[in-house]
Amino acid sequence: MITTSASGNIFLFGEHSVVYGKNAITAAIGLKTYCEIEKREDSLVNISSEGYGNFKLRIAELKNIWEYKERMDLIKDLVSTYYQKFKIEEGIDIKITSDIPKDSGGMSSSTAVLCSVLEALNKVFPKIDKKDYYNFLIPFQRKIHGGTASGVELFSSTFGGYNLVKTAPISYKNLGNLELPILIINTGIEAKTSETVPYVRRGWEQDKESYKEIFEQIELLVEEGEKAIKNKDLVKLGNLMTENHNLLAKELGVSHPKLNKIVKIALENRAYGAKLSGGGKGGVAIVLYPEEKENQITKKLEKLNCKVYKTEIGVRSCQDL
Repeated sequence: MITTSASGNIFLFGEHSVVYGKNAITAAIGLKTYCEIEKREDSLVNISSEGYGNFKLRIAELKNIWEYKERMDLIKDLVSTYYQKFKIEEGIDIKITSDIPKDSGGMSSSTAVLCSVLEALNKVFPKIDKKDYYNFLIPFQRKIHGGTASGVELFSSTFGGYNLVKTAPISYKNLGNLELPILIINTGIEAKTSETVPYVRRGWEQDKESYKEIFEQIELLVEEGEKAIKNKDLVKLGNLMTENHNLLAKELGVSHPKLNKIVKIALENRAYGAKLSGGGKGGVAIVLYPEEKENQITKKLEKLNCKVYKTEIGVRSCQDL
């Protein structure tokens, strides 16, 4: 039995604008998805997941799925593609578990599933270099998100750490291992990136020039954010995060009243900065805070009926356990 894991992640800067060729900074978090895998002596592919469901198919029955209608379709499609591409003839048992809440969004739960399952398959049938995980997985990411996705979260879930990701052409740069005191606040409101990305796309199609200006403003925040991370300037980093949130909320319209309330309360209680992370319209917010304010901020946010996670960020990912 082999056990692998892959991290969820957050956007420090650049969600949505990254879809339009701009840069983003993502970070792997300590909440992970785990995959146990074992070869079988027959041709059965048996997969169970506490969050996605179960399926049992013979290798000959595996088929690609072009439109995901059920949660398990993502995993079926990945496994089927891997088996067909590399002509695998041995069955497997896979069990998937996760720390990451699957129904809120913003912590890349589906990305962590993709990376953990691919890592498990690749440990048993070593076929893909890790540096090629992005190219292999991006088609599945795009199906999840309605056809349009940058997939930059894949780099953090694959390699861990902080990553400055560029999409034109695609590349990434690791920014080190800065320990940041960040809280992740789950609103409990399910938010689908497959809905928020097309929402921004419709606005962009109606007024490309105005949206281009907003994306360029976000790009400047990404550049300054990289400097703040390297300089370990938490005050500057927090201010930039809040600026990014305001652009997402006021200009792109992808926030939610509860997300805005979280940001407001965090700042009122002396957080360095706060913002939504991911697609928006619900999901999660992240708060960068002085450590002496942790309890104060946490208690205030829990009164909003939110789940507050204190977790490491910039962690290692896609590793054996």
